Amino acid sequence: MRVFIADGAERTSLAIARSLGKRGIEVHCGESYRFSTTALSKYCKKSFIYPDPQKDCKRFIDSLEKILKAEKYDALYSSREVSTIPISYNKERLDHYTKVVFPDYPQMLMTHDKSKTIKLANEIGIPTPKTYFIETIRELEQISDQIEYPVVVKSRYKTIWKDEKPVMLKVTDKNYVYDKDQLFSITTEILDKSGKMPLIQEYIPGGGYGVEILMKNGETKAFFMHKRLREYPISGGASTFRESFYNCDMVNLGLRLMSSLKWHGVGMVEFKLDERDNIPKLIEVNGRFWGSLPLSIASGIDFPYLLYDLLINGNDNSIVNYPEGIKCRWLIPGDLLWFLSAISRNKSKFKVLKEFFTFRGTYYDIISMKDPLPTIGALRGLIKQFLDVVSGRRNISGEVQ
Repeated sequence: MRVFIADGAERTSLAIARSLGKRGIEVHCGESYRFSTTALSKYCKKSFIYPDPQKDCKRFIDSLEKILKAEKYDALYSSREVSTIPISYNKERLDHYTKVVFPDYPQMLMTHDKSKTIKLANEIGIPTPKTYFIETIRELEQISDQIEYPVVVKSRYKTIWKDEKPVMLKVTDKNYVYDKDQLFSITTEILDKSGKMPLIQEYIPGGGYGVEILMKNGETKAFFMHKRLREYPISGGASTFRESFYNCDMVNLGLRLMSSLKWHGVGMVEFKLDERDNIPKLIEVNGRFWGSLPLSIASGIDFPYLLYDLLINGNDNSIVNYPEGIKCRWLIPGDLLWFLSAISRNKSKFKVLKEFFTFRGTYYDIISMKDPLPTIGALRGLIKQFLDVVSGRRNISGEVQ
């Protein structure tokens, strides 16, 4: 029993390695540099260096194929969109050597393209933010006076590829638009970068939630749900602190959406609970492993192993029960960045300090006394990112310049 896990720097990949390694499955991992977070785990028996998929997608896939040819693996896992989408696109090619654990590319595209996701949700009656689907600047000019601000202007794709190099278009503060001038400015910027007009969506005030699933051809085998307690950027980003939660309406909506896709594998459906009408509104779908994966594992829903057991061993036992209130934290660097941002914005410094320095009863994405070395890998990765930002190779969001 042996698997290969790409994206060794990611805390999600570390969670996958720990999950499978504890089950006696031999883990190998890959990353674009040595001594990544996952490579330093005691559960990783061998590590490889391959070309950075953020710099050259083709060379990444070619190198990955050589690794898979040379070793015998039961399955190939990855965690970042920048690698998962190319792997899915090349699934037929890579499936010659191992089992790719993600759906075929046409299915992945339904979650990768936010326009397709929102249109499907509207067709099957799942609540979404009011969304404007526009194809030209001329159309935007015609509707700009009808739009109620604030709105969120976002690329249809979080990642697009140009000449084998990905361009990442994350949602940051600048995507929240409060007037017509801002609307045209950010729309033009996204159009120039992606070649496609963005989505314009109603801003939904309220907390963020995630419904995580494992399905076999649209049939639910496991689900889990979490509530975001903190995220970075504060305006909306990756969760840095979250807890297990259950809301029947959101779970049913998430399962209905993914079942309509005949989904085969894992995924995460993100909602906001609209504080104006208390109705969950669909935000997006990740057709891959998600950043808060360590929380579901800590709560007893071990998605990496359940996926392995389903796809490799052929077992399809269902597991849907878990305790609420389990908390998990991405301290380095996620929650540290939240703290620095929150304390600079918030007038109540004491409240921020009290929230941040509460440690009791909390699990951690990376930090573990039983597996301590990945923390060093995370710090190394943080320093590398910082140097890349200072040198201009990446921006503050981690996107290659």
